[in-house]
Amino acid sequence: MAKKTKKHSWLKWSIGTWAGFKGVEYLLNHPHFIRDFKISMKEYFTNLSEFVDSLQSLKANSAQLQVELKKAERTVNQITKSVDRFEYKLDPRIEKINELKKHINSEIDHLQDQILDKKRK
Repeated sequence: MAKKTKKHSWLKWSIGTWAGFKGVEYLLNHPHFIRDFKISMKEYFTNLSEFVDSLQSLKANSAQLQVELKKAERTVNQITKSVDRFEYKLDPRIEKINELKKHINSEIDHLQDQILDKKRK
């Protein structure tokens, strides 16, 4: 195998030194960079924590919603059964009321006919 040679090591060192110098120069010219970065990271982690808390709250609330929906479904079924029973008990009475209404209307018609006959005479 051939022996590895270090070609252009001075060039790599020069570029690395130049990049390091420019990085330090940037940080010195922008003294709030580190502080702003630190604040933004704190805000990011705070927001992330709030998001996780919100997700957990959402899971708990959706589970509670499912429980309440099941309770509401039972209540709606009970109300429907009660209404059906009420209608079943009410039907014969409504029929009787309709019969009485027809009878009253026929009596009124009969009386009106009698009154009209008397007026004509």
